[in-house]
Amino acid sequence: MKKLFALALCLLTSLSGVWSAEPDYLSLIKAIPTQKLQHPYLVFDNQSKQEILRLVETDPQAAEIMEMIRVAGERYMLTTPDVEPPFVAEKLRARYIGGENPNWNYRHYYLQGAETLAFLYQMYGDEAYAQKAYYMIDKICALDTWIQKAHDFVNIYGRVWPWGAQDDQVVFSYDHTTGDYGVEVALVYDWLYPALNKYQRNRIRGALLEKVITKVRGCYEYHWWSTAYRCNWSGICHSGAGMAALTLLTEDPQLVDVVARACEGVAGMIGQIGMDGGWAEGRGYWAYGFGTSSYFMDAIKRATDSRINLFELPGIKNTPTDFALFALGGPFCDGGQIGPVGATHTHNKLVAETKNTTGKWYLENIQDQSINPDGPIWWNLIWPTPKDVPAVKPAEASKHFRTIDWAFMRKDFGDEYMQLAVKSGPNGDPHHGFLDIGSVALTWQNESVIGKFAAGGYDLFVFDEMRWDYLYTNSYGQNVVIVNGEQQQVAKHKDQPWADHFIGGKIEQFVVKDDYAYTLVNATQAYPGQELKGWKRWAILDKENNIVILLDEVKCAPGAEIDVLFHPNVEARRQDGVMTLKGERVDMEMVPLFKGDYTLKTGRQLHHQIVQSQATRWIPYYHILIEKAPAETNYIASVFYPTALKDGSLGAKQFTLEENGSAPVISCVVNGQTLRYTVSPEQVTLER
Repeated sequence: MKKLFALALCLLTSLSGVWSAEPDYLSLIKAIPTQKLQHPYLVFDNQSKQEILRLVETDPQAAEIMEMIRVAGERYMLTTPDVEPPFVAEKLRARYIGGENPNWNYRHYYLQGAETLAFLYQMYGDEAYAQKAYYMIDKICALDTWIQKAHDFVNIYGRVWPWGAQDDQVVFSYDHTTGDYGVEVALVYDWLYPALNKYQRNRIRGALLEKVITKVRGCYEYHWWSTAYRCNWSGICHSGAGMAALTLLTEDPQLVDVVARACEGVAGMIGQIGMDGGWAEGRGYWAYGFGTSSYFMDAIKRATDSRINLFELPGIKNTPTDFALFALGGPFCDGGQIGPVGATHTHNKLVAETKNTTGKWYLENIQDQSINPDGPIWWNLIWPTPKDVPAVKPAEASKHFRTIDWAFMRKDFGDEYMQLAVKSGPNGDPHHGFLDIGSVALTWQNESVIGKFAAGGYDLFVFDEMRWDYLYTNSYGQNVVIVNGEQQQVAKHKDQPWADHFIGGKIEQFVVKDDYAYTLVNATQAYPGQELKGWKRWAILDKENNIVILLDEVKCAPGAEIDVLFHPNVEARRQDGVMTLKGERVDMEMVPLFKGDYTLKTGRQLHHQIVQSQATRWIPYYHILIEKAPAETNYIASVFYPTALKDGSLGAKQFTLEENGSAPVISCVVNGQTLRYTVSPEQVTLER
């Protein structure tokens, strides 16, 4: 395994030219003077604690946050839930039962309370805070396990395991929830240590050893996530073990090997973040995987006096927040959403560590700055917004994430500008991926016009082989082309070897100009090739007019049925051969163009999940249906435009599709001006 990791880092070196060699983590960690460590030391010490207090005295927002923490602490001091562990045992089929989860509520209450009060003890030194915090963390220590029941053997065994994991997985005694708890309980131990007696210290220490460290130490090879570096689990699980071992070094200095392995594991996950910042699981899982890992990354940097600085890895250092910023409007994969992602304090830390001016601009202009008083808001004081980094808006608002092959086009950042996202890359994530190569998303006025429908929470089987039967995941639930019912394929099935050839799509052109931008994706290799012989999609954005043109070149046998699917997240109605798309702020239309017979149809698709309390849902969609393809090569255009651009009474008739050999031309009239988009194999040109 260590050889594989070294090989991965060598590849990382050749691609980036930054990370010169695999560090000797164990030697660096053995050099930590454990005999001199004095709690607290993980994310602040007694000296830096004074900086936090000075910030609270001088910064009104910091003072407001501290007041919220203090009030929350008083609530915890005055109240205790009636429910005790025997009555909140997590049910094995909790994801099937759905609804309220008293077990999670119980854990969250006591863990959040313990952290809040431990932080207040550190800030103000009141022993009453410390003793109530211990009372609350003792409840967490008393739990039989820190894993989710959803990840018990009978629930998780049937998964299609992601890249880096072996099929024959049988040990599931440590999950990402364990990793989260390892981080959080380690912090409580670090913060409460000066106020605890020997018994109390050993109670928490014993829980960290029993429920986190001994689950993995010496047996990493039995845990699938330990080498599944393209999965958010890997960074989270390694960070939990690393943080737990790091906080115990004063009592158990021999745990340096666990800390070293955590460094390797977190570096392995970050090594899978693209040089441009892309993360194939989607933006939400980027935020979760890195967000939890960042706590350990900061702690190990502090403990080694910056000799181990994982923030220097290329996937973080060069483009720390680019995926959060440029991929706005790209709701792809399970971790997809169109708004800001990640906690404010995480972005604060990224900017502070990298001095990245784009990250600071994202933080000030895009990131949600609202403070949830029920969340871990103390991090906004530990990692405050850096004042010494200027906010610089990127000169270009569009970006192609080449390492994952996703593209995002817009004139500028802001709700008034249309955002067009295109998904490509390998169909190589059986964990969080979809059969969606070539799919698009249109976001305007902060509304998802065309995109991904909301599926709800996970059920017990969504990661099993039947994942590909879910509408949410398979090709019928995406904005793609289907010929004779042939869906896309995936590179990995349960208990089957990985495909020995490329399955997916490739962005062959990505061009950004002042007044328009376009992306050409070739999604042919995403399909088995029996029915669909070829599919290229040009996605064109007219920046000046917020017009989107999709031109699909579909190759198939003459007479085949071609279906071009779209999933609107606003009200969609068919009227006079046009789809009207209306939301709270959006008012658009879409017109199809095809030199042959077709039908523009609306419909509903059945979406089911295996949840007791959730009825089968109907998902609205519309599609351009060509019942009999007239030729081997067929061009279908879909033009989206703001209703306000309609030229008088012409409506949809202002748009035309001309097929002149291999260079189709889409023409339209906007405010009396004729626009001609010529789509040749070499380039897309716009004539006004």
